[in-house]
Amino acid sequence: MKLLLIDPVTTAETVSVTERTKLRQGIGYPGLGLLTVAALTPEDVEVRYIDESVEDIDFDYHPDMVGITVQAPTAPYAYRLAAQFRNNGTTVILGGIHVSLNTEEALPHADAVVVGEAELTWPGLLQDYNSGQLKKLYRARSLAELERSPIPRRDLLKTDRYFIPHVVQASKGCPYGCDFCSLHAYVGQPPRYRLVPSVIDELAELPSDNFIFADDNLYSDPAYTEQLLKNLAPLNKRWAAEATWHIAYDNEILKLARQSGCIGLFVGFDSINNRHRLRKVPQVGKAEEIYVNAIKNIVDHGIAVVAAFVFGLDEDDESVFERSLQVVLDGGANLVNFSCLVPYPGTPVHERLKREDRLIESDLSKYISPNVCFAPRMMSPERLNEGVIWAQKEFYSYQNILKTSLQATRKLGWGMGLFALRLNLAQKANWGKGSDEN
Repeated sequence: MKLLLIDPVTTAETVSVTERTKLRQGIGYPGLGLLTVAALTPEDVEVRYIDESVEDIDFDYHPDMVGITVQAPTAPYAYRLAAQFRNNGTTVILGGIHVSLNTEEALPHADAVVVGEAELTWPGLLQDYNSGQLKKLYRARSLAELERSPIPRRDLLKTDRYFIPHVVQASKGCPYGCDFCSLHAYVGQPPRYRLVPSVIDELAELPSDNFIFADDNLYSDPAYTEQLLKNLAPLNKRWAAEATWHIAYDNEILKLARQSGCIGLFVGFDSINNRHRLRKVPQVGKAEEIYVNAIKNIVDHGIAVVAAFVFGLDEDDESVFERSLQVVLDGGANLVNFSCLVPYPGTPVHERLKREDRLIESDLSKYISPNVCFAPRMMSPERLNEGVIWAQKEFYSYQNILKTSLQATRKLGWGMGLFALRLNLAQKANWGKGSDEN
């Protein structure tokens, strides 16, 4: 049996693979979903993996089965791919977050649909396929036990085509449950954790000293994070991860993170108007002050900060762009990710906006920032789009890139200064094209 696994990108139809790969080599890293599916597949199956962000699909290769993972903006394109393969007699399986949240939409486009995490469904699907009894729907009735999830098939990656090719997952989930988060809608709010020794064993086997944690929030359980970091330190590796900004007020964890090799944190601040997020912080004051101090404290611990803000919440008026930009400038963030709220189908915010008749876009390929797919409460859709682009481009102006790189050099060393320069220029080039990579 021949199995082809595809992680599609919409830009595959309009941008050359050379240009797509340049972006991944500047700021990108691979996902783990399909590599885990590959690891769940018996060894006697020939498995090929295509990440379209760095490789074109070889349509001269004729597999018996194709598995395609689907996100909201890639859904229309993924369905076209599925039709092309099915017309050639190939069995097509669709899965991923969008399919799990919008199953009825996906069913007509596939021979079978996987809902939920593959650890609980994929082995049975393959058995049914081999016996000629493939069902239309395979739905996981619970969440996977992370300790039983296999090590992803990294041997299938073209590692030279990514900025950081090695990704490891220690936990899944985040305790905050934002209503616009598709991951929360997909796997729920309570975090799950692997045993620390198994994570350390996997990290010790990586053929590189650099990696990224794929965790939704590495700081979802401070006690677990502390144990993980203490065991990670002896490996002498360099790593980055994602966390909510609350980590900035835990000096002991920040100290351990730096000692264990942390070079950067992608920090979710959500919005300066999202007041309920501040309740777990002992400090008082305006969100701007709390967030500025959070960025400064992380950087002062020798860790670079990618500050992420979402614009377009109901509390946001037109002042949110300048206020948020000022926060990251005053705090000394090394990079930013400004985006507008994207109401992915299947999330609570999508359902609420639908009830309020505020959705203005039905083309799923447009469901990616800075496209605005809904009517904001306190500004026009056009102003939200313009504000996101303005804030991002202001931060990634040549003048601020130079300033940011010099700041990184002074606080983090010349190596991190050059690193920040490279990443900032890559982001500027990306935004200069007027769109994001999916």
